[in-house]
Amino acid sequence: MASCLLVVQAEAQVRIPRFDQYPVKVEKPRINKIDFRRNRDAGTFRTRLAEGLAGGVNFVGRYVVVTWGCGTGCTNGAIIDTRTGRVLWPGEFYNIDASYGDGYADPILEYKKNSRLFIFHGIPGPPDENAKTPPSGDYYYEWRNNGFRRLKFVEKKSNQ
Repeated sequence: MASCLLVVQAEAQVRIPRFDQYPVKVEKPRINKIDFRRNRDAGTFRTRLAEGLAGGVNFVGRYVVVTWGCGTGCTNGAIIDTRTGRVLWPGEFYNIDASYGDGYADPILEYKKNSRLFIFHGIPGPPDENAKTPPSGDYYYEWRNNGFRRLKFVEKKSNQ
């Protein structure tokens, strides 16, 4: 009986969130342009954001995730709300580190247009540049109220 309990506990510890556990209905975009007046920082990435918006909804039924490189193994990004044209800048999107065990994660990010689940492979960006670098692995987040809520972390250790 005790061995069955250990197996159930072990399964609960390794159970990872799945996209189908966080479903949302996909909407048709209401806007076709970004509100640059309310998003002064967005002007710096005007072309990249406009190209992303043109690609359509790709996250949580109404948002557009847009990313761009910031060096080897580094990604930055933003999220566009297609209801308002507002650009959101989650701290987790600042200098995402693709370090993953002994190499680089591929893909770095996973998300779907019909789910609130977002997965970072590597290390999400810290909101504070002086913060201690967290360990590398798979970070599972749920998108709620225009922000990420961490659900789970599975560490990927280096073999070196």
